[in-house]
Amino acid sequence: MPSSCLLFLVSNSIFLLSLLSFTIHAHRCTEDFSFEALSRNLTSCKRYKHRNGVEFAWSIDNTTQTLKVMVGARLESETGWLAWGLNFGPEPRMVGTRALIGIKQTNGSFLGNTYNVTQYIKKGCNLLPSPIDLNVNNLKFTCLEHIQYHIIEATIHLPQTVSVSRINHVWQVGKVASGMEPKVHDKTLRNYDGIETIDLLTGTVISLRSARRHQARMAHGILSTIGWGVILPIGVIIARYFKKGPIHWNVQDQWKHAHKACQTCGYIIGATGWAIGLWLGHSSKYYSFPKHGAYGISIFTFATLQTLALRLKPHKNDELHTYWSIYHLCLGYALLAVICVNIFKGIKIMQQEDTWRPAYIAVIASFAFIFLIFEIINWIQFKVVQLKNQKDINMSSPAGTPHKQ
Repeated sequence: MPSSCLLFLVSNSIFLLSLLSFTIHAHRCTEDFSFEALSRNLTSCKRYKHRNGVEFAWSIDNTTQTLKVMVGARLESETGWLAWGLNFGPEPRMVGTRALIGIKQTNGSFLGNTYNVTQYIKKGCNLLPSPIDLNVNNLKFTCLEHIQYHIIEATIHLPQTVSVSRINHVWQVGKVASGMEPKVHDKTLRNYDGIETIDLLTGTVISLRSARRHQARMAHGILSTIGWGVILPIGVIIARYFKKGPIHWNVQDQWKHAHKACQTCGYIIGATGWAIGLWLGHSSKYYSFPKHGAYGISIFTFATLQTLALRLKPHKNDELHTYWSIYHLCLGYALLAVICVNIFKGIKIMQQEDTWRPAYIAVIASFAFIFLIFEIINWIQFKVVQLKNQKDINMSSPAGTPHKQ
């Protein structure tokens, strides 16, 4: 059992880590968008696959500070909007952005304008067209029907005081608009991550804060899923089904050591992921997920109580041992249910429904299958023992005396 347990954990870890490497790698622009960019003499291009599917192409004349941009995304709803802008503050953020926003109207037309994103927008004020302190020419918002992309195009003459080797740019996509007013975008991590500090001359990302935060989220998700959602259930299976079989242990009570090892490893890995989640929640200035955090705190608290029980439980001969066993069992199963719910909440927050969700559903299905098989085995063993005891009783009864059931 320990070897098969280890193999199961390693295989799940490798699978989840492969998802991590797939997600955080930089992406080139799609072939269709690259072709459109090159036809406009835009030599640099980036695709933000895990950030709203936005593609950004540009060219910069370092002498005249002339920046030509093309920003594209698919707007599949009846209305919607696409935004891109520059923020000359100390860090990339929404507030303070000089934005170019294109809005898809219900009548099928496409309108673009300039907007100042101020701090009042966060307080609920409407975001309406307004002049910005940038010289913007040839602003257009159109739809390229042959590739199903909505694109913003513009030529921007940057002030000489702006360093093109370090500039903050912001992008965003929304599904709802009213006239020329873009409504609030979805409150997901992909939307909050639409910021970057970039060197326009080389395309190199200068600020790694967003990338590091993204990697920290992935580490939080992987460690929490493996620790709380994989290893702890394995420990529960060992405790429930391997006290008396169906696999023979060479050493008495060896199942206890395997159970304790799984629970301890699962707790350490899960608590590490939880600690990273606390750091993420503390360092996130502009968003929070209170329900997910509350579930996480509950999981850590009760998992700590369950782990401490490995040392602090009553002695087997203690009269409280029976009540403690009931409490320990009920809390353990309730904890597994909360863990599953919170893992799926985290997957939804990270918008990994296409990869992580089916993977963890497969893990849960595997555990359910194992529980079912072992329950059937236990029931069969119980019936065999029951029939054997009945046979022994019948044989020990005096001849000719019927045994009362």
